[in-house]
Amino acid sequence: MLAGNTYTDAIWDQLGLDEAAEAGIQSGELPPMIIVMPYSGERALYTSGGPNSYETVILEDLTSYIEANYCAGSEPAHRALGGLSRGGYWSLEIAFRHPEAFSSVGGHSAALLDEFAKPDVDPQFTALTNDLGSLRIYLDIGSEDWVRENTLQLHANMEAAGIPHTWVLNEGMHEEAYWEQHVDEYLAWYSEPWPKNRSDYPPCSLN
Repeated sequence: MLAGNTYTDAIWDQLGLDEAAEAGIQSGELPPMIIVMPYSGERALYTSGGPNSYETVILEDLTSYIEANYCAGSEPAHRALGGLSRGGYWSLEIAFRHPEAFSSVGGHSAALLDEFAKPDVDPQFTALTNDLGSLRIYLDIGSEDWVRENTLQLHANMEAAGIPHTWVLNEGMHEEAYWEQHVDEYLAWYSEPWPKNRSDYPPCSLN
């Protein structure tokens, strides 16, 4: 779960995502999962996408590290990617260019405002020009969010093109209170395809 430009890697923790996940797992409402909340860093701030951008950090460096050091499945079906604000941009940018790498992607109040992003990396174009296969897509934004126009347009374009996606227009603004209100919905959606019983997962081979 990726953070926005003005936030640190602690933002999803501050929003209560991990506590909500723990409660859901303990109650049996959610499957076991590992939530990774990386620090964005300069590559997320100063690149737009493609090779040697934050896309490479997530796809190569971070993914390989997590799978080598934690009991995380290496199959794309086991992976989901999401983010808020600029993190929402990156989630959509990465997954739309590499839909084979994830089961699901979510853009929560995605800041689709990168004027330097070319059509081959900009989610507003790649959503329509790339074959997204079976990638599950979730878009949500507040009706009073100042970055809403491009997301509204993306939804309209995808709908017109017949590209399946979950679309939610909520009340709210571009702020922590909005995302905090919806963490339970996000968790339920991301985890929907995953088995809830630990016994349905392969044994962990880490020492």
